[in-house]
Amino acid sequence: MTRRNVQMLVAAAVALVAALPAHAQSGGDGFLFHRPAARISVRGGYAVASAGSDLFDFATENLTLNKSDFSGVALGAALDITASDRVNLTLDVGYSRSKKSSEFRKLIDNNNLPIEQTTTFERLPVTANLKLYLSPPGQSVGTAAWIPARIAPWIGVGGGVMRYRFLQDGDFVDFQTNNVFRSTFDSDGWGPVAQGMAGADFSITPSLALTGEARYLWANGNLGKDFGGFNKIDLSGVSASIGLSLRL
Repeated sequence: MTRRNVQMLVAAAVALVAALPAHAQSGGDGFLFHRPAARISVRGGYAVASAGSDLFDFATENLTLNKSDFSGVALGAALDITASDRVNLTLDVGYSRSKKSSEFRKLIDNNNLPIEQTTTFERLPVTANLKLYLSPPGQSVGTAAWIPARIAPWIGVGGGVMRYRFLQDGDFVDFQTNNVFRSTFDSDGWGPVAQGMAGADFSITPSLALTGEARYLWANGNLGKDFGGFNKIDLSGVSASIGLSLRL
């Protein structure tokens, strides 16, 4: 999935969230006509990559990169399905990307110029999660109204798979001959992921809520032949985001 496609997807989701409240079953006086059966949400924030495997160590030791350079903007969308008063089943997709230019720290080419390249790191987790509200997210009044709580904190756990891509393009050095050559090193694949998360919903209207959350993902993946000799790539990291949720 390209960055442009992700931006278009999230823009469409934001437009959907903005358009649907007028059609939601709201009583118009701080309540809905029923407990929400589901909700959709979009979010944006920042994802900090752990960058703990030997591939990242090699890159930061030889190139003018820091581990923080593998962190970047994060986007996501989710569908929550109400399982009980305090438990939701969540289907979630996220996306984060970093792109950084660099050069070799201690080497230059025959013209005394820097040896430059660009590194791109992308992660796309797809997960199913259980979300537990620590206090009631709303209150039923009789059989015809449901009033959302002003603030509803929650925690969650889940797992799934993560798609990743690690791409380096530019000039490199053959350490055996010291020759400079131009090349592209590219690896992409899938790996298992588990995550823990916590957040809170802040009701704006009966149908719409502002959601803030933090999550930590544990993941790794096998590298392709372009990076032969390295261990599995570390795909773990922590992220924080804020978004909008629409109750349906």
